[in-house]
Amino acid sequence: MRLYQNRDVNCMGRYRAELDKNACQGFGACVELCPDFFQLTDVDGKSSIEGAKKVVKANQTVSETLEIDKLECIREAAEACPFNAIHIVNLETGEKLI
Repeated sequence: MRLYQNRDVNCMGRYRAELDKNACQGFGACVELCPDFFQLTDVDGKSSIEGAKKVVKANQTVSETLEIDKLECIREAAEACPFNAIHIVNLETGEKLI
């Protein structure tokens, strides 16, 4: 289990949610906890972040990033991922929260 200084899931600021598509195995905990942001794709059965920028290498999406102001359920989804495929970065401090 991961521990964090600020546990307020609705804390405000500038954050970047990152999804590592190589680490994702399509378990679906993120979709269950945060369906407004995460979906499982029909293409590869892995998670995808709604509205995210896709990072593509060799014609394959390797990661997705989305800048957000409020963490909402994204933090819970990141904490629940058994493959540690979801990360959150505080853009104001550069600190990797998850």
